[in-house]
Amino acid sequence: MPSPQGKTLLLLAIAAVLFFFSLTLLPAVEFYCRFVRPAVVLLILQILGLVVRLRISAASNRALVIATFVFTILGIAFNALLLIAVRGRC
Repeated sequence: MPSPQGKTLLLLAIAAVLFFFSLTLLPAVEFYCRFVRPAVVLLILQILGLVVRLRISAASNRALVIATFVFTILGIAFNALLLIAVRGRC
């Protein structure tokens, strides 16, 4: 496996895992105070993943790069939604 494609697959896997962790936090808004810290940590990790993805050259498979961006942006959106929904409740 070429190096750029391997990096892209690794970033895609990380983005997908963080995305699904973000999804698990959404239904639990009624327990908002317990999930603020994990949501902030996931948000920071996803932003760092997006920065890393932007810094690595996009010379690998275009579909994998797009999928990485989609998972990362959706994860950031879900975490931001959770943090906005719980704002002022704790």
